[in-house]
Amino acid sequence: MNAVASALPRARRGTWAFLGVARRTCHVHLLADVDATALVRARAEAPHLSYISFVAKAAADAVAAHPQAGALLLGGRLHPRLAVLDDIHVKILFDRTDDDGARCVMSGTVAAAQLLSVDEIQRRVDTYKNAPLSDDGPFRAALRLQRLPAPAARLLYGLALRDPKRRAQVQGTLSVTSVGHEPVRAVLPMISGPLGFGVGRIAETAVVRDHALAVAPAFTLSLAFDHRVLDGALASQVLAQVKRRLETWEIP
Repeated sequence: MNAVASALPRARRGTWAFLGVARRTCHVHLLADVDATALVRARAEAPHLSYISFVAKAAADAVAAHPQAGALLLGGRLHPRLAVLDDIHVKILFDRTDDDGARCVMSGTVAAAQLLSVDEIQRRVDTYKNAPLSDDGPFRAALRLQRLPAPAARLLYGLALRDPKRRAQVQGTLSVTSVGHEPVRAVLPMISGPLGFGVGRIAETAVVRDHALAVAPAFTLSLAFDHRVLDGALASQVLAQVKRRLETWEIP
């Protein structure tokens, strides 16, 4: 049996740099089943909206109500500090394919998402979703990082996160990733910030309503949180608030 070794693909260098930071966090994961009946109804009334934007808005509002949950850990092991910023920036992950045909994960940040409507969040999501992978587009910083040797990419990424404002812009106060395009129930995301939400596929599921079985669209919503920043009680409160908002969504 032969093995052919090759250099790490350029498209993977951004993820390689991200994981260098993510491995230093202390991940804990929580899961919640979400009845998506209200979301499906809301999206039927506004089909231009994606489920990811609903989750991003609900999560931003929940963290805004509990700002300590979105604190950024600074200072390293010897002098740890927590920085709480005024705005909630949401990093959203996109599956893209580069010019060489290699698939890669790119991210875009929706700034101050707690101040935006779901429509405004969607417009920002669409900006990233429809943007080409080019040096004059919103992914230009990530593309420059990909062109560096892997060790240099990891070093530069780490240096960019030292300033808390820059860090929030790069990694978000929270992140949202989805595997809903495939028949996958859940994703447990890696995070480099305090919080990361994962969205599974919406599927017809047996649920209990008024002590009786019913069939409804549902999905698994996961939350990864950095245990150094917050404990399970606060993380559970945030996840429960997001779940309630998604299950009772109404388009104004």
